[in-house]
Amino acid sequence: MSELIAKQKGRLRNLILWLLWQSPRRGIDIIDDIYKMTWGWWKPSPGSVYPLLAKMEEEGVIEKLDDGRYSITQKGIEEIKYLLPSRYSGSVEDAVEELKGILMFFKEVDRNKLHPHKEKILELLKQIQGVIENA
Repeated sequence: MSELIAKQKGRLRNLILWLLWQSPRRGIDIIDDIYKMTWGWWKPSPGSVYPLLAKMEEEGVIEKLDDGRYSITQKGIEEIKYLLPSRYSGSVEDAVEELKGILMFFKEVDRNKLHPHKEKILELLKQIQGVIENA
């Protein structure tokens, strides 16, 4: 196998693991999501995706759910942990200070830049409020 093909297979494997880390997916969903992520530049073929899914399932890095979707396992997460965004590891006090900083940023940012994100910010505020009320 040429070095280029080997690199492509490694990228495909990492992309599949990353997508499954986000949420379980069917093979066709993985193909479509990669196509969308690459703005149409790359659409992996079923002949490369499904055999790779079978191999990854055999290795225990993913598992096939009863509904036909694939899900990443802890072993799969370990394999790509260097690609994943880091989880917050600070204290509650640190998080509160960060929220204060974000509030100051929102107060100073151009309202035209903030407006397109208004609904999402309001939804996040509701979620934060729900967490706090249930504490």
